[in-house]
Amino acid sequence: AVVSTQSGHYGRAEDMAHRMLKFLSVLKYNPECSVQEFQAGIITGEKSVVYQTLVWVLQNVEGLKTRAYLGRYLVKVEVPEEILQDDEVEKINTEYIELLEEFKTVHKATDKLKSSQYTAADIKKDIQQMEQENEQLTKTIERKKARVESMANINELLAAARSLRREQERQANILEQRHGQKTAVQVAENKYQRLMSQLKELRAASQNMSVEKLMLKLEEEYKSTQYLVEEKLPKELAAKKKSCNNIQKVLLEPAMTEDDVEELLEKAQELQSELNELHQQRMSKSDNADEKLVMFRKQAMMIARKKEALAEELKECTNEWTENENELSKKEKSTDCDSALIPLL
Repeated sequence: AVVSTQSGHYGRAEDMAHRMLKFLSVLKYNPECSVQEFQAGIITGEKSVVYQTLVWVLQNVEGLKTRAYLGRYLVKVEVPEEILQDDEVEKINTEYIELLEEFKTVHKATDKLKSSQYTAADIKKDIQQMEQENEQLTKTIERKKARVESMANINELLAAARSLRREQERQANILEQRHGQKTAVQVAENKYQRLMSQLKELRAASQNMSVEKLMLKLEEEYKSTQYLVEEKLPKELAAKKKSCNNIQKVLLEPAMTEDDVEELLEKAQELQSELNELHQQRMSKSDNADEKLVMFRKQAMMIARKKEALAEELKECTNEWTENENELSKKEKSTDCDSALIPLL
């Protein structure tokens, strides 16, 4: 009986320790010792582990209150995939995720209202002031209305006023459109002159170009296009996918407080310093091992960067060239139409 009682007490203590560990993980507590030592210390009630945890909790009570409150609602309940195969369970899980997102939005709005400078007394005062202004405006409108209704030709005057207002609005719209069209015409003329000069230069260059030069030019264009399709664009696509995945992971995580952001920044600085140290160690080792290999790697990286920059510049130039050709064809068509209309005039 004594053995069973002791095992029962130990089982309850272990369950309580597991609940404490789960709660501390919600609070994002990072123990100084390893995870295994910390778990064993919590289960056995090790004083050094318990005291360190209590010190951390008591030093961050205010921030941990908010974190504990949010953790109660934002810690996502993980449902196994085989259970999610049921349509009803999947529907309930989707609604649950939507409610989590709604809670995040409402909580952010509430914090924003709490941190605002307006108090309930200020809002009541503004409402009373607006009500007084509304009452004054209503009285003024009633007086003006009574004075106008006493006129004999009130209907004709109202109709004339409405017509005048419509014409004034129409005039303002016409003036605005006229100004916009003048600006568009000026921009189009400048672009047309620039395109015509470019066309003359290209025609002059094409007349002096031989078949071999044309073939070399086409080969260069093919190589640049092949580089864009096979190397540059896949890298950009992979980077975009990675960025989207990271954003989705961030959105699925619970709402973060300022303390969480500070902790992440500190961790990032520590990791960056460690990375710099490792990079320096690697560079020193590589310098001792083979300095020429490092030099060649640097040159290869510089060439790759230059290649990417030139590819990007080529892409922009190609897009601009296509736009210029389209604009030039439009201008040539409009010029032909104008020249055809001149004899008729």
